Amino acid sequence: MAKRARQLDVTGKPERRTSGLMICLLGLLFLSFMATQWKDRQRIADVDVVGATGLSRLSVQRAVDSLRYRRAKSITLASIRQSVEQIPYVRKASVYFSGVNGLCVDVVERLPVAHVLHAGGVLRYVDDQGTVLPVVQERTAHNVPMLHGTNGYVLSESEVRSLTSLLNRAARALDPRLYQSISELTYDRRSRTVDVITDDATWHLGSIGSDRATEALADMNVFWKDASASLRLAHVREVDLRWRNQIVLRYSAERPQTSSGGARV
Repeated sequence: MAKRARQLDVTGKPERRTSGLMICLLGLLFLSFMATQWKDRQRIADVDVVGATGLSRLSVQRAVDSLRYRRAKSITLASIRQSVEQIPYVRKASVYFSGVNGLCVDVVERLPVAHVLHAGGVLRYVDDQGTVLPVVQERTAHNVPMLHGTNGYVLSESEVRSLTSLLNRAARALDPRLYQSISELTYDRRSRTVDVITDDATWHLGSIGSDRATEALADMNVFWKDASASLRLAHVREVDLRWRNQIVLRYSAERPQTSSGGARV
């Protein structure tokens, strides 16, 4: 009879453990529900904007300042993100709650890579996708090249995108020091050719619609790295890159014309 009693006691233990586990789970669910209710009743006390510079700071602040002191329950993060991403200088954004009563807006801005002369003589930034951006509300200082057409005509949207694409390729192909020396890209609509104006000389790249312009940039980079130490480039006025694997130098009048001509790469 004693053995049977011990067997009955052993079989009864799992039932007590199962009941205790259910009580714990129900307790956790109740605490989670109460925490959610408490969180929803909190009001936003601080809105932190991260990643915004003078390009988008004022616009982002105007878009999110109205969220201050609102209940967290009434805020939809997805709609806030969409409204911030509609700002022209914002490429993408993420919005999330921070701490007990804070909200964080993390912004990735569009990067200006050039200026373009727009209608009315106004300078506008251009991003790396060739999009002409609106006038900046705050004063900014981005040292980027100018895109413009010959004879003062205003570039079309497709021409701006083509020049921006060429500028992106130049950033990848050229040594950073050589790329930073570029001050202007001038496009001739009649001949569909582009010239690059730097601090020291003008590069003739040829037709923008062909791969030759990209090859010319690569030729210029090789030439600059291998030959700049031995040639007096300070006196070079023009660098003609229109021929494959060959660079023609034209010197300024200050230099005696004793060895003018071409250089092969």
